[in-house]
Amino acid sequence: MFSLALNSLRFRALPVSLIIVSLTLGLSLILIVDRIQEGTRRGFEQTLSGVDLIIGPRSGDLQMLLYTVFHLGNATNNVTSQSIDAIAKNPNIEWIVPIALGDSHRGYRVVATDPHYFEYIRGAGGAPLRFAIGTPLDALNDVVLGATVARRLGYTLGDSLFLAHGSSPMGAVHDDYAFKVTGILEPTGTPTDQAVFIRLEGFSLLHLGWQSGSRLFRTDRILAANPSLGDLRPRDVTAAFVGVKSRLQVFQLQRAINEYPEEALSGVLPGVALGQLWSLLGTADRAFNLLAWIILGVAVISMMTMTVTSLESRHREMSILRAVGASPTYLGGLLLAEAALIGLAASICATVIVGIASLWARPWLETTLGISPELSWMAGNDWLTLGGVIFAGILSALIPAFLLYRSTLQYGLTERRA
Repeated sequence: MFSLALNSLRFRALPVSLIIVSLTLGLSLILIVDRIQEGTRRGFEQTLSGVDLIIGPRSGDLQMLLYTVFHLGNATNNVTSQSIDAIAKNPNIEWIVPIALGDSHRGYRVVATDPHYFEYIRGAGGAPLRFAIGTPLDALNDVVLGATVARRLGYTLGDSLFLAHGSSPMGAVHDDYAFKVTGILEPTGTPTDQAVFIRLEGFSLLHLGWQSGSRLFRTDRILAANPSLGDLRPRDVTAAFVGVKSRLQVFQLQRAINEYPEEALSGVLPGVALGQLWSLLGTADRAFNLLAWIILGVAVISMMTMTVTSLESRHREMSILRAVGASPTYLGGLLLAEAALIGLAASICATVIVGIASLWARPWLETTLGISPELSWMAGNDWLTLGGVIFAGILSALIPAFLLYRSTLQYGLTERRA
């Protein structure tokens, strides 16, 4: 039966191909949207492993999460180092790591921090940050590069580089103070791979000659006149990552930060902020899924329409099959077999397209968001979707099969009476 169904489909190659293309497009869109959505969610969640709370200036939770963790957007304000030091004395805090943002290098964000960053901050899945080569930050002009930065810009240990003022690639270059590459991190699958790390003191030194985004005098002149600059710890930082001793105390600590009397601060729970992000993106995801299912539904209806309209043109074919002994049940099963083959062909094509799209989506997510989720060729739910499409195709052929059964049965009875 399947061999006969395959030959019949081959005889009607053009309309069948159009139906397969329609089914493939709808099915591919469904699978791709689900795959990228799930991969992005998993990548975002893995990025935040190890950080229980983010302290920053009074602002929206989602905004702070995006510019501190994913390096998307810019901070509207800073917090004083004095406040961070005072909060660090809270008995519920196990560790606290301040960061300062605002500079870049050839399009990559500069993160000024202290060496404890590489001890407490984690990569994807909670894996510790490891150095492929080199050591953490030590001297003022030391710089540690994420794996993506080092690979794409071709840096290695001992290379010198200059940082640019601001996050724009066109920002003014701090060409009066060079940094030396002393470490390169292993890939983490997080925005860490696309970051350039320097010490907070080096960041402060870099901006001594700057005011309101303009350079007033060169830093190298200050160094020549006064080699010992004393305490270079910045008075302000962008934010601070916090690890708590017990997760049970995190809400109490967040409330204490939000009610801090000396300065307007916000304590952001990364998981809650991510929930806000998914709620914002949920409408777009549902719209894409609805569009995909509509396309798929139209394709299934088109397949049923094609089958019904082709019955009249296939009258001679069915008559010949009846003449050689094919029963009405056999002919109805032939239509169901054709529908199953069309659904199977569309599923195979969609699987190939989704696999290729997954290979493309990973570097795109890495470049755009700094995350590298694992996008497999097939996920568990994908098999259910593919099977559902094949089953829907078979169901769409039930009405044409029933019509064919009735017509051939009546034809057989009329023939016997004659």
